[in-house]
Amino acid sequence: MNGQIEDKMLGEGRSRRFSLLLRRLASRNADVAMMRLPTARAILLRLAAVALFMALAVGGVAFLVEVEIADRRVSELAKEESAAFLAETRAALSAGVDHPELEASLRRFMTSRGELRLNHGDGRFIVAELYSPDRKKTAEYVAPGAEWAERRLSDTRHGFPDGNEFLYDRFTLDGHVFIQTMEILFDADGKLLGYFESVFQLSSRRSREILRDTVTVVGVSSLSVLGTALVLLPIFGAFNRGVIGLSRGLLDANIGMLTALGSAIAKRDSDTNAHNYRVTVLAIRLAEALGLDDAAIRRLVKGAFLHDVGKIAIPDRILLKPGKLDAEEFAVMKTHVVHGLDIVGSSEWLVDGADVVGGHHEKFDGSGYPAGLKGEAIPIAARIFAVADVFDALTSRRPYKEPMSFVAAMDILQAGAGNHFDPAVMTRFTMIAAGLHDRLVELGDDGVQDELRRLVIRYFKLA
Repeated sequence: MNGQIEDKMLGEGRSRRFSLLLRRLASRNADVAMMRLPTARAILLRLAAVALFMALAVGGVAFLVEVEIADRRVSELAKEESAAFLAETRAALSAGVDHPELEASLRRFMTSRGELRLNHGDGRFIVAELYSPDRKKTAEYVAPGAEWAERRLSDTRHGFPDGNEFLYDRFTLDGHVFIQTMEILFDADGKLLGYFESVFQLSSRRSREILRDTVTVVGVSSLSVLGTALVLLPIFGAFNRGVIGLSRGLLDANIGMLTALGSAIAKRDSDTNAHNYRVTVLAIRLAEALGLDDAAIRRLVKGAFLHDVGKIAIPDRILLKPGKLDAEEFAVMKTHVVHGLDIVGSSEWLVDGADVVGGHHEKFDGSGYPAGLKGEAIPIAARIFAVADVFDALTSRRPYKEPMSFVAAMDILQAGAGNHFDPAVMTRFTMIAAGLHDRLVELGDDGVQDELRRLVIRYFKLA
């Protein structure tokens, strides 16, 4: 009894010290290492994309502003015409003269003003209509050849303005810009005299000027943003290369810590850390065959490296016992899972490995430990790792046994499908196992470390 109490206290003390060490090491750089780091090229591409987007956005805003300015310029022309017309015909409008006289006055006015506007290069009014206060048409002017515009007014008749409202619409036909307006006419005392509606055709010269001004402003705005971005890109690029370099150093430190911890535990349990390398390679290749995404594989790698990290809390007399463990000893041995979860839970970066650390001794039929999980309640990473772990244990040499043949090992694994192992995972493993086994034999203990290093770089360091 004293021995068990002593073992428990010793194990818990080791576990606490190990957890504290991990917390101190990982807390400094966990945020960086929790994600895959982008390359400098990826950063520059993102900055370039942002710069291009900003240039387009600024250009778009400049375009809208210029269009608004152009619209305001033309609407002012329309207001000038209605004011001039009102000045000439206010007396007639106030007296309510008959229809022919109003129409004649409107025609004379629009003809004379049209010549004036053409001389100024602005364009011309091709349609003008006058309405009485009760909104009945009293006069109309249509420039020769502009009958289509009068029909458009009839087809797209808008409402009459209220108060001092000014109705305005711009449209383009055959490359020409037209402005349709309607304005209220008041006398000097504010009495409603009627409504004045017109269609103004912007001259080609004025249209070109507006287009040129718009293109110039949009171009200058966009190029200014792009030019600024081009100046800043090398600065940002150099800065980000430095940040990425530091971040990669931190990530390398975390991966080195992961490898070192896993190897230390493996060497305590046997005379080599090659088991950790092989079983992690096997687990990665099986996860790839099952279609797991990169994030899931990264979590699997962490768990595979540290699956037995809790064994640091198991006394040597039990961990290194050459013979079969008795019931009490086995009960102590099983606590390595709980200790392992405590240890990886102390590190924000290593906690991803909890699925494997806590579930690699669960069995598909629910007869495993520590929680007795069953079927798909067992995390997929743990189900994958269980197959890889048992396969490597059977086919590798240990101090207390010789390696088993590939065929014999596969017979044992296939017999365990449905009770120990997930049948779907076993089916996929059976399809790739021979090639993986041959590859690991070819690599040997030294070569498998290089193979694993390449896989780790692939999943943790490339963006």
